[in-house]
Formats: sequence, C-alpha cells, structure tokens
Amino acid sequence: MAAFSAGYSARFATYNSRAANPLYHFIYGVRFYLAGWSLLFRNPSLIAFSIIPIVLTIILLGALTAGSVLAVGQLFADSSPLFGNRLRLLAQAAVLLLVLFVGFLLYLPLARVLLAPFSEALSRRAHAIIHDSAMPPSNLGALRALWEGAKLVALQLIVGVLALIVSLFVPVVGPVIGLVLGSIFCSMDYVDVPLSARGLPLRRKLSIWWQHKSLALGFGSVGYLLLLVPIINLFSLPAGIVGATLLAGRIERDQGI
Repeated sequence: MAAFSAGYSARFATYNSRAANPLYHFIYGVRFYLAGWSLLFRNPSLIAFSIIPIVLTIILLGALTAGSVLAVGQLFADSSPLFGNRLRLLAQAAVLLLVLFVGFLLYLPLARVLLAPFSEALSRRAHAIIHDSAMPPSNLGALRALWEGAKLVALQLIVGVLALIVSLFVPVVGPVIGLVLGSIFCSMDYVDVPLSARGLPLRRKLSIWWQHKSLALGFGSVGYLLLLVPIINLFSLPAGIVGATLLAGRIERDQGI
C-alpha cells in the first residue's frame, strides 16, 4: 500500500497551490476528480465501502419513482369515469420523467445528508490508502455528520431559490446559472465530506473552498457533467468522495486544515 500511495502522492506533488493562473488550478481540479475514479476501481476495499451508498441511492430513487407513478395511476383509476386508460398512462409517463428529473436535482444533496456517515467512512478509508496512515478522528459522531451535511444543503437551497427567482425574471441566463451553480454545489458536496471527517465547522469549510475556488470548480464541473450520465452517475458519488479526499489531503499538506 505504501508504494501505491507514494505513486499517487508523486502524481500531484508538482501541484502549486499558490500559482496565479486560475486555469491551472481548474485543470488540476479535473485531474483530482478523475484520479478518484482510478483510485476507486483499483481498490476493492473502496468498492466495498461504496456498495452501501450506491445500493441505498438506488433504493431511495426507485422507491420515490415507483411510489409516485403508482399513486398517479391509482388516482386516475379512482376517477375512471372521467379519464381513460390512455390518459392515465400519459400521466404516469409524465410523472415518471418529472420524478427522475427532480431526483437528479436532489440526488447529491440528499445523498450528502442521508449517506453522510457512509461517505465519511469511505473518505477515511481512501485517506488511509492514499497516505498510508489513518485520518485523525474528529470525535464528533455520526449525528454530527448528518448535521454538517444538512447545513450545507440548507445553504445551497437558499442560494438555489434566489437563483431561480433571478432566472424567472431573466430567462436567458437561466441555463448559465444552472451550470455554474451545479458545478459549485457539486464541488461543495464532495469536498465537504473529507473536511467534515476532519471535524471542521461549516464556516471554516467554506473559507477553504473559497481559497481554492478555481481548483474546486474544476473538480465540481466534471463531477456535475458525469452526474448527467445514467448508470455512471451512481458511481460518481463514491468516486467524487475519493477524489475529494485526495484533493483535501493535498491542501492539508500545503496549509494545514
């Protein structure tokens, strides 16, 4: 394991966190994320830690989708004199698409809160593999992990609602705002896991994100785009956490966190 971790440390040893070019940091952010995929699939123990979050995510989204479609079907069945089978099927199809879309929007925030203890366990295991040493314990417990995730998601919801209001008045900027906020929120959700595992409060985590915003945006941009790809998006959460653990370790070495 020591030789393996040394190889990954050497790969990013040349990264200069004090470089002035934002594009330089953005590209390294992309590299950190892609390194997370490589680390994940080259280590069976990380795959094992990822199975529970992946399975729980599938169950959660599947139950939400099936329940919504069945509820709409029952509603139309109870009103059969007014609606025919064709209209019922069209309504169920529309609800299916709507739930899948909403599920995509809420997937990462919900996973950040509900799967927080599993995510932090995965981050700790990734840290042990990358650095060949255990991450210092935070001594704050699983409930704190859920609370830290909830605080971040609440902040994102407030910003998201404000952005939605702006896009309603200026529709042309809506897609741009969506892409930018999606990348920002994605980077925050991923990087928040290893920082929370270290016991850092929200204000400190946001300060670290801001200091390395170009690096985090490169990381979050590729993470956000891969969330759009079916099947692959199921693995994007654990791969992103592993990559964020590598990124946080690099920041820790430079400035201490």
